[in-house]
Amino acid sequence: MKFFKHYKEILFGFALGAAMWLIDAVMHTEIGADVHAGSLWAEIFAPHPTALIFRGFYLVIALAFGVFLWRTNWRERQLRALEQAVVAFQRQLDAPALRILGAARQIQKRNSVRLDETAERLAAEIGTDAGLIDELAKKYLEFSRLVQAGDTQRAIETLNSIESWLEKRKVVAKS
Repeated sequence: MKFFKHYKEILFGFALGAAMWLIDAVMHTEIGADVHAGSLWAEIFAPHPTALIFRGFYLVIALAFGVFLWRTNWRERQLRALEQAVVAFQRQLDAPALRILGAARQIQKRNSVRLDETAERLAAEIGTDAGLIDELAKKYLEFSRLVQAGDTQRAIETLNSIESWLEKRKVVAKS
């Protein structure tokens, strides 16, 4: 099923070529009944050599059209996947940035100049999240370089590795 979904444009081209083959066979049977003394089945499966050449040409043109559509849609699918990956990456940056902002505001609202244990904990959270954002920014620079170079496959792999790296960080942080 996945094969048909992935290559539907090529299959469409083949079906178009087969339909053109069938229509040509019907036309030869109906129009040239006195020239070709054969049945529809004979015209479809054992055509005259000239008709076979033209029908093969129809089939090749239709398949080429299907492959062209497939390549065009493949690029669009790749760009859509890349766009979704970028959106997911930006969402991953949002949570640490918001925590940093919240922690910084809590520290600012404190009346005490001296750091108590709450302030120390908040400062540690700020340091951890700032380090996470810094690492993500470095990884994003590599991703950006790959996108600009047109290497979308490696760019997507880079984003996937960033996501797995973040999952590992979350597991370590919870431990």
